[in-house]
Amino acid sequence: MLAGCAQQKAPGYYDAPNESTLTDAQQHAQGRRGARAPSQLQIGFGETPEERARQAALAADAAEAAEMAAGGTDDAVPRQLLEPKTFLGTVPCVSGEPGCEASRLTLTLAPSGEWRARIERADGPVGTPATAYGCWSVTGAEPLRIMLQTHDDATTSSFTFINDNVLRVNLYNDVRPLLDYRLTRQADIDPIDELASQPAQSCR
Repeated sequence: MLAGCAQQKAPGYYDAPNESTLTDAQQHAQGRRGARAPSQLQIGFGETPEERARQAALAADAAEAAEMAAGGTDDAVPRQLLEPKTFLGTVPCVSGEPGCEASRLTLTLAPSGEWRARIERADGPVGTPATAYGCWSVTGAEPLRIMLQTHDDATTSSFTFINDNVLRVNLYNDVRPLLDYRLTRQADIDPIDELASQPAQSCR
């Protein structure tokens, strides 16, 4: 009976292969199921693509805030005034005198924050034109609005950019016009030579 049972075993049944030294070492280090220690799963220290993008956005926001705090954004010149421009048009008489006529205003704006103007009578005898100069500042956006302050802070005027080439007169010599007055950009820059001897203004 024992001999019959022995004959039912497949040949080589008791000859189990020996494991190699390399296999033993790997299984001993990784565990029999190939599992790894939790620390081995954190190679990236938690920096997923989403986390890296969030950190980059925070850094960009911080840089922008620092630039604004330093005054870099506030001092930026508006797009409409990145180059010198001369505008010409009619402005109302604001003196209040009887028979006072409108004047022709030539206004030159510079990116440095300076402005110069020539004021001539629109009608009547041609005389020596009046001049004025000072600094402009931005008072509003969309649309862009600027205020002109004379060098001696005597009077102010305000204009709105209807577009890059047209200005609307909001306030002229501290008086608000009753009608719609506009200045149109000229092809050539008028430096207002009558003011050539005046020192440059420190506006920005």
